[in-house]
Amino acid sequence: MNSVILSKREVKNIIKQIQENFGIESLKLDYLFFKNNDNKIYLLSKEFSNIDQTKFRINNLGLYFAKIEPFGFRLSIEGSQLIGPKATKNILEINNYEEWMKGNDIVADEKFKGCVLVKYKDKFLGSGFYSKGKIINFIPKSRRVRGQ
Repeated sequence: MNSVILSKREVKNIIKQIQENFGIESLKLDYLFFKNNDNKIYLLSKEFSNIDQTKFRINNLGLYFAKIEPFGFRLSIEGSQLIGPKATKNILEINNYEEWMKGNDIVADEKFKGCVLVKYKDKFLGSGFYSKGKIINFIPKSRRVRGQ
């Protein structure tokens, strides 16, 4: 699977979308942004660009941050934890984290737009997509909590 370093313009566009979607005034992400064939975006230390990468067989790069979807983008669990503390909008606070972590969609009384951060107390649990009064859960099956 090939990864490509995103251009400064592409990174600027991603950061702008995140700022607008989550009401963040200023966001500085000082990382290299990679995108793979699945439209997943990974973050990696900028020092990585100083290494001769031809000497390594690399399967995965960096921290999985987000995925570009037809509706825009959605943040990974780690991406939500990185962005969440700076966000001022599109945040759904829940009282029962187990339902979300089991992979269930959550009914939302308030209206949101696009990607929504899901928060339990002071912890960000990932993001979902708001549609028709609920937040659609994208937590991978491998990371879900199993029910009794």
